[in-house]
Amino acid sequence: MKKHNVLAHSAVLAACVVCLLFGGCGSPKPFTLVVLPDTQNYADTRLGHADRRWGNGDLRDSFYQQTDWIRENRARLNIQMVAHVGDIVQTDYRGEWEIANQAFQTLDGEVPYILCLGNHDMGYEPHPTGTGKSARSRETSFNEYFGPTRFERHRWYGGHMGTGNENSYCLFKAGGMKFLIISLEFKPRDEVLAWASEIVSQYRDRRCIVLTHSYLRGNERIAKDNYAVQGNTGHQMWEKFVREHENIFMVLCGHTNVGRLTSQARHGNQVHQVLSDYQGWHNGGDGYLRIMTFVPAEDRIEVRTFSPVLGEYERTDQNEFVLPYRMRGSRAWRAVNSHAVSR
Repeated sequence: MKKHNVLAHSAVLAACVVCLLFGGCGSPKPFTLVVLPDTQNYADTRLGHADRRWGNGDLRDSFYQQTDWIRENRARLNIQMVAHVGDIVQTDYRGEWEIANQAFQTLDGEVPYILCLGNHDMGYEPHPTGTGKSARSRETSFNEYFGPTRFERHRWYGGHMGTGNENSYCLFKAGGMKFLIISLEFKPRDEVLAWASEIVSQYRDRRCIVLTHSYLRGNERIAKDNYAVQGNTGHQMWEKFVREHENIFMVLCGHTNVGRLTSQARHGNQVHQVLSDYQGWHNGGDGYLRIMTFVPAEDRIEVRTFSPVLGEYERTDQNEFVLPYRMRGSRAWRAVNSHAVSR
């Protein structure tokens, strides 16, 4: 009888701990992932392309307002991670990287974040009459500002491939679940996909989000492009990597406006592939970013698009929607509800 009481008290105590950690018995607390779409025009000081197009001068303040807003709203929205989909800068120019560096210093030590490289972040080749060409090579100044040493002191930083941070991953827990976000270079090469597969397999107990720049065009995976650098298109990434892993449930990308696609992978798992890029909108995007709120109790991810610059939401179907995603099978959910049933 005493043994039974001890076990019962232990179960109650464990359930209470879970309740405290995850926001109330029976319903793990909602949490948010913020997605920063292409910020290239906010850092465009070398060419002044954005100024010539919209006539509003230097737009760096939009970049700063984005990260200021994220920091100010971390507690209110329970922001667990920020993911930048690439094209951080316009022409891989030091002055542009200084702007990006200042923007993200606002988040250092406050809000975890992960970035990926876009075509504008590497291999820029000037042209006397135009904006030049990007991704002529994989040379980049990215690591001088966002190399591994900037992140290695943080517990959520998982690691990187090789000596640079072009391909990296981070780990976090939220809503009673464990997550892995893996960031892959623009047009990832086969050896990068092989490395990524090893990481995703190593952390097969974690729900995985893939972050890469060029993947979707509208609602279809990109099958062909004209960039000089060699690597895999979005279609090839799906075939060689994404569809092969049961724990991958989402791909986040930029590069070409907005869109989304949900596909069934080889193991039967649904993969939401979500595109956001506002660099062609007024003033290079007017600071619009994506707010992805995970609601475990309702098995849904609520996606909204908001501009800290304008203080407005973009409420079109492509920018405000819900993604179904099963979360109630998580360990924390089972622990809480097992106790509720036993009572």
